[in-house]
Amino acid sequence: MPKYIVESKSRAELRLLAEVFRMLLNLTDELRVPIVELLDVLSIHLKGFSYEIVPDEALPEGIHAETDIRTGHITIKESVYEGACNGLGRDRMTIAHEIGHFITLCFCGFKLQRGFKGSKLKTFNDPEWQAKCFAGEFMISRRLTANMTPIEISRACGVSYSAAYYQYKHRN
Repeated sequence: MPKYIVESKSRAELRLLAEVFRMLLNLTDELRVPIVELLDVLSIHLKGFSYEIVPDEALPEGIHAETDIRTGHITIKESVYEGACNGLGRDRMTIAHEIGHFITLCFCGFKLQRGFKGSKLKTFNDPEWQAKCFAGEFMISRRLTANMTPIEISRACGVSYSAAYYQYKHRN
């Protein structure tokens, strides 16, 4: 079964990309990224970006959202979108993750390649890890949360405790 790999990007490189993206969106000093509202802003101002909210049954079970890197179109389950609108950290991070795929693969054009079974996928070459890393760095500004505990980060940034703890552990 083929796997997809991307050119290697470190956490530091993805953190810088997230910081630049925050700056371009005038979110540099915002603890809580308005991720739902950002969908509309990006669809207006970012060439190639589009999204739609679909009934939950439109995506396979276990898939909360997906990004078509050929078209730049993000599809989000209705329950995930509603959860994000209601401030659920996991759902807010899911949307940020898909935006991460768009930014890294569609907008910045990190190279995407096919690998094959048997080849070991290195973390820095994994498009899922890169989107997760970008989302964490984008939603949880290291600079703004430098003196916070994971629970404080979770509350201030509107993310799950597990996402806050993960970023807390990887802030250096």
